[in-house]
Amino acid sequence: MEDSADHQSSTADAAERTAAGAAAAPLCDPNIVKRYLMNLVPVLLGNGQDDLLDAGNGTSSAESQNGDFEAIRAMFSVPEASVKCRAFANDASVPVLYVVKEKTNTATAAADSEDAKAAELSSLDGTGNGNGEKVATAAAGEYALVHSSFALSFELQWKPTHVGSVALIKRGPTLDPTVPLAHQIQVMNLPGPASSLSSSSATAAAAAAASPADDQSVPAMDAAGSASASAAAAAAASFTSNPYEALHAYLRFAVSPYFNAYVAAKEKADQQAAAGHGGVADSGGFRDDKDSSSQQQGGGSGGGVTMAKKKLAELELSLLHLQQNMDIPEVVLNIHPAIARAVESCRRQGVRTTVEAIGAPLLADSAFLNQLQGDVNGWIKEIQKVTKLDRDPGSGTTSQEINFWVSMERALERIEEQLQSDEIVLTMDVLKAAKRFHATVSFRTDTGLKEATERVSRFNVLMKDFPVNELLAATDIGRISLAIELIFAHVNKKLKLTAYPVRRALPLVEAISRDFDDQLVKVLAHVRLMNMDYADFERLFRETQTAFDAWENQVKEFTNLARDITRKRSEKFIPIKIRAAHAALQERFHFVHQFRQQHEQLQQTIVKVMGASHGFGGGEDDAGSAVAEPAAANANTGSDTSAIDEIRMAYDIVKI
Repeated sequence: MEDSADHQSSTADAAERTAAGAAAAPLCDPNIVKRYLMNLVPVLLGNGQDDLLDAGNGTSSAESQNGDFEAIRAMFSVPEASVKCRAFANDASVPVLYVVKEKTNTATAAADSEDAKAAELSSLDGTGNGNGEKVATAAAGEYALVHSSFALSFELQWKPTHVGSVALIKRGPTLDPTVPLAHQIQVMNLPGPASSLSSSSATAAAAAAASPADDQSVPAMDAAGSASASAAAAAAASFTSNPYEALHAYLRFAVSPYFNAYVAAKEKADQQAAAGHGGVADSGGFRDDKDSSSQQQGGGSGGGVTMAKKKLAELELSLLHLQQNMDIPEVVLNIHPAIARAVESCRRQGVRTTVEAIGAPLLADSAFLNQLQGDVNGWIKEIQKVTKLDRDPGSGTTSQEINFWVSMERALERIEEQLQSDEIVLTMDVLKAAKRFHATVSFRTDTGLKEATERVSRFNVLMKDFPVNELLAATDIGRISLAIELIFAHVNKKLKLTAYPVRRALPLVEAISRDFDDQLVKVLAHVRLMNMDYADFERLFRETQTAFDAWENQVKEFTNLARDITRKRSEKFIPIKIRAAHAALQERFHFVHQFRQQHEQLQQTIVKVMGASHGFGGGEDDAGSAVAEPAAANANTGSDTSAIDEIRMAYDIVKI
């Protein structure tokens, strides 16, 4: 009992100390967060149309930014904003705060008089209503008022009016008012669907650029205005917003390089520490986190890091695929309301849908039958948009070719499901009963659905389970070599079993070559070939040469197979030749290797001839001769050292 009482007493004391410590911790004033946002948000979420409009109306950039500042001040005028800033600063359960910018467009008729126009322009320049802009529309005599507003939120929502958002992520549980917020907050800018230059923005830019300063300059400005309109339209097309593209860019150019840089530096520090340089591994911001357990779970030394690299590469690849997927048109067949009502009535009654459900009056109504026939003709055109769709295998990547045919198969399956529905079947039965056979007999033939389905099914024998992801997710040269072997093993095996044409397989292999080249460049991008130690360079060259040899061997086997298939299928003769996209990279790598090899031979020769007695060559024999001939060493030290230094300086000039 006494032990229990002592335990309860100690627990109570600990709780009191914790509460006292929490009470003693300084609270962060929400105004600090507000001032931080006032400086940050205009830079990251500033108005993207100001620069375009300022070029035409001559207003200063300071005037253009007034609208954003006023809109941000208006955001802080809401009491809820102060509550959220205080919670973000002092509540450990709130790890992130989002600043969301949205816009709304309001069409307004233009004033007729010049005085009215001047009054409107003065009220829209950012000093009157806070954040209004004048954007010309296609309709003459009208413009659109673009209002931007800012709001604070703890959650993100995707809306068409969402221009963008800034995510403020705390690095600790709470903010310390004595430490600059830049050291406590991580910032990420996230674009929204309304962040791209819209057509109205492009029109506004063109109108601003083409607007003359006075009426006399109108003829001279026509050509310039037309050019400005074209440039603005091109700019609008180039700034489209795609969340997959933004996420892929963050991952490829920020997250992965940051992770790889830290891992490489940590491994180097660990190697230096293991070599006897004490204390190096404990500096530079490295930490002993869960690397040891991760290595065990990953299946060997560095397994945790290797697995993390692989997962990052796979995520990057998935985001890239989402960008590259060719959209297959979604076919939705139009159903006549009378047909829909008849089917619904039969379903409620639990009876089979037949032509009698329509009723005799409608069956005799020629207008109704003509409308049904028009619907069927519309179905044919809609389905043909999918069945006649094709792509050039010589353009794009391997993944695009694969995803196209896989997506095509799913699209055709959805069309077939619609054609089997009660509404479509009833429509066709009604037309048959009315003897409108010219609309029903050739329906399947006109759509081309059967031929397209058979073609896609044959092609997907090759496309399904295509191991291209093994190549695109490879993080080292060895995995790239293995991926090439897996890909060609799949292609050579499936090409015998499918009707995929050889003339289409050739550009597919060339697309694989482009992916092979891109992946090699990606893996070798962080390597400085001329700065590497020669032993490491030679090892890297052998690994890369193994990958090139694997490609050559696999392509030879594919070429022989393609010729054999062409003869068996009696296809039109085409030259079986693969244009390897990586040939330039291979040639360049061979040139660098030859240069370094010759330089290394020259250097070793000079070291052996001139500096063996001084330890420049580095072997046991060299050391022995250095001991045996100390007098000669002292006599020639200056000239020998100078010659070797000249060689090293000459090599430094060609480093890239």
